[in-house]
Amino acid sequence: MPFSASRAFAAYLQERFPPVNMALFAIVFLTVRAVVVAAGGMSAFGLREVTGIAATISFFYRLRVFDELKDYSADLEHHPHRVLQTGRVTLGQLGVVAVLGSVGELLWSAWMGPQAVAGWGLAAGYSLLMRYEFGVGHWLRPRLLLYAGTHLLVMPLVILWLWWALAGPGTLPVVFGLLAALSLLGGLAFEVARKIRPVEVPGLDSYSRELGYGGAIAAVLGVLLGGVLVQARLLRLLHAGPWPLVLLGLLYLITGAHYFRAWRQPEVARLKRAELLTSLFMLVSYGSILIEIHGFGHHFE
Repeated sequence: MPFSASRAFAAYLQERFPPVNMALFAIVFLTVRAVVVAAGGMSAFGLREVTGIAATISFFYRLRVFDELKDYSADLEHHPHRVLQTGRVTLGQLGVVAVLGSVGELLWSAWMGPQAVAGWGLAAGYSLLMRYEFGVGHWLRPRLLLYAGTHLLVMPLVILWLWWALAGPGTLPVVFGLLAALSLLGGLAFEVARKIRPVEVPGLDSYSRELGYGGAIAAVLGVLLGGVLVQARLLRLLHAGPWPLVLLGLLYLITGAHYFRAWRQPEVARLKRAELLTSLFMLVSYGSILIEIHGFGHHFE
C-alpha cells in the first residue's frame, strides 16, 4: 500500500475504528481466555493468543466494513466530510483489508482446531446474513429494536468461536452462558446509547425516535442493570470479593445521574458523556473479571 494510501487508511481507522475500539475487542478475547483458564482450561500465553487477539479485532473490523457498505449512501448525505465519503479511501480498499483479515481468522481457527473452525464459520456466516440484512432489509430497517437485536446476536457467536478455540471440545459450562449474555447486554447498551438524540435528524435512525427520548434513556439504564445482575452471578461463581460489584454499582449510579441530567436538559454534550460512561461500564465489567482471575487467582469450582 503506497504511503499516501496508508496515511488515508490510518485516518479512516482513527475516525471509524479507533485504537480504543481495538483495545476493547482485545479485552473481549482476553476475558474469554481468562474465564477458560479459571474454568480449568489452558493457561500458557503465547503466539496463538497474540494472533487470536488480532483475529478478534479483524472480525469486528469486518463488521465495520459491512456497515460502511450498507450505510454508504446515507453517510454520504449526512456525513460528507468523513474519510470514506471524501474518497481518501474507497470501499474496495476497505474490503481488501477485510478479506485478508478473514483469511487470517480462518487460519488461526484452523490452528486452534476443527471446533474453532466451526465456531468461526457460525459467527462469520451470521455476520454475512447481517451484511445483507437477512434478505428483508426493507422490512427490518424501520423496526430499529428488532434490527439491533438480530444484529447483536453475533456477539454470543463470537464468544462461542473464541471459547471453542481456547477451551476445545466439550460441554459448554454455565459461565460461558453468562459471558455470552454479558457481551450481548453490553453491546445492546452501547448500541442504544450511541443513537439517542436530543433533536431528531431526518433520515437518521435513533432509539429516541422509536422509544421516545426518556424511553431510550430508560432502556440504556435497564440493559446496564441487567448486565450488573449477570456480572454479579458470574463473580459469585468466581468467589470474587465485593469490590467489583461496588465499583460497578457506583459507576451505574454515576451513569444514571448523567442520563438524568441529560433527560432534564437535553444536550448532545451531556449524551456524549453518558455514552462514554456506558462504554466505560463495559470495560470495567470485563476488566474486573480479568483482575479477579489473573490478579487474585480466583477459579470457578
